[in-house]
Amino acid sequence: MADSPCIYRWSTYFHDGDTTDVLYQQEEGILNLPIGSGVLVLGKCYRVVDSWFSYDDNGTFNLGQHVFLEKATDEDNRLKRIDPHYFRDIPDAY
Repeated sequence: MADSPCIYRWSTYFHDGDTTDVLYQQEEGILNLPIGSGVLVLGKCYRVVDSWFSYDDNGTFNLGQHVFLEKATDEDNRLKRIDPHYFRDIPDAY
């Protein structure tokens, strides 16, 4: 297995680990994100809890990689510790 993720031609779907709702879809996906990897999706930090590849294009889960995520805890969120202002709840007022 390579040290860095490889790009492949199927989509990667990032799912909420509890509800399985799709949080984000990446057209040219990343294969083999290890369990425990940190992922930043739409400004929120998550950890990979499971990962599956689906060859079933007619089922509930489309063809491609499906990565299941749970929210990163404050203690385990290095990105938030490095730049806490980026992750604040109230957006900048213009």
